[in-house]
Amino acid sequence: MDDLRPLLAFAAVLEHGSMNAAAQALGMSPSAVSQHISRLEKLHGVKLLHRSTRYLAPTDAGSALGEHCRRLLASVQDARLTLTNLKIDIAGEVRLAAPTGMADAAAFQQALRRIRREHPAIRLALYFDEALADLRDGSIDIALRGGAHALDAPDLVARHLADWRWHIYAAPAYLHDAPAITHPADLAAHTWIYHELPRGELRRDGEHHLLNIESGLYCNRLAAVRRLCAAGLGLALLADGEAADAVADSSLRVVLPDWTLPPFAIYAVTPHRVQAGRVAAVLHILRESFASDTVHHPLVADKVTKKAQT
Repeated sequence: MDDLRPLLAFAAVLEHGSMNAAAQALGMSPSAVSQHISRLEKLHGVKLLHRSTRYLAPTDAGSALGEHCRRLLASVQDARLTLTNLKIDIAGEVRLAAPTGMADAAAFQQALRRIRREHPAIRLALYFDEALADLRDGSIDIALRGGAHALDAPDLVARHLADWRWHIYAAPAYLHDAPAITHPADLAAHTWIYHELPRGELRRDGEHHLLNIESGLYCNRLAAVRRLCAAGLGLALLADGEAADAVADSSLRVVLPDWTLPPFAIYAVTPHRVQAGRVAAVLHILRESFASDTVHHPLVADKVTKKAQT
């Protein structure tokens, strides 16, 4: 174990950015951390850090070694957390970040109900924002993310929850008064509501059409896009997982249902692979809730029913 301490000290320095911060995290003095780094450099005959009074950065050799040391430190932290989980109850605060539109998703709502029912000692704190939550500073335990953004940081752990699709939606009142939409070429003439300008390739039986909307009513919150769309103010590109209940109660309709956009994945992202018991319990319920909700989406359920009949 003594041979591992210099490696763990080096990983802590890279993670925290200074000798003092690493020492505080490891529960030792800054001079002890410095001695560990010097021992590594002397033992292997390589310089690992560029140091000055204001500047500390890994050399090329330090960067190469750092990748292995980070994994070693993460394994030690996981082992300690696993031992801690064996002797604690599932209780305490779990901080969960998600985009605002997730509040409308039936799977997310189902998960919240299950957490409250099955683990009443868990205090769930929800942080809704369209910006990606920073999991490295320890302020968030779980972040729900969609698409490739979930995999942006290789040091984070992404757990797949579900695959959703984008569809074009409108309120029945809007469709009643607006020009007919029979082909994607008709979409450009309509009013749009969006958080990001609708883009993508619509497909149907070998046909392709590029969706490229240039203007409309911008909203800085995804949840507002759906609500304004349901109010009849225009078309919106929404994820089926967030709009399924609105389709079920007829407040929204799918426009051009035969045309599809590529699916995207929903992930639960955490800063570590091994979690505290309370966080692991929330992750488990999220995964089950999103998996069981897939066939309840109106379009998906219709396809499942047709497949069963063939």
